Amino acid sequence: MSEQQQSQLKKLIARGKEKGFLTYAEVNDHLPDDIVDPEQIEDIIAMINDMGIEVHEFVPDTETLLLNENPASADDDVVAEEAAAALAAVDSEFGRTTD
Repeated sequence: MSEQQQSQLKKLIARGKEKGFLTYAEVNDHLPDDIVDPEQIEDIIAMINDMGIEVHEFVPDTETLLLNENPASADDDVVAEEAAAALAAVDSEFGRTTD
């Protein structure tokens, strides 16, 4: 994965940490073009969820956001570490098949 692709994903994760959520459209817009396998995309979304960032089909309403008791913190160092770990996991799975 190139530095530019890693940078895009780090920005996406930082945005999610700041807002406390992302939409599937935001995730898809920030994924590198070579990640098209549905299983890889699901893995990335699962990792984002594991970081405390909810992924929604649509932007949640204000009430839903207020009910979220554990908003994610946006500490830059933590975001960078979590993004690097997520990217490493995706890179290690890239190219594997179940054949």
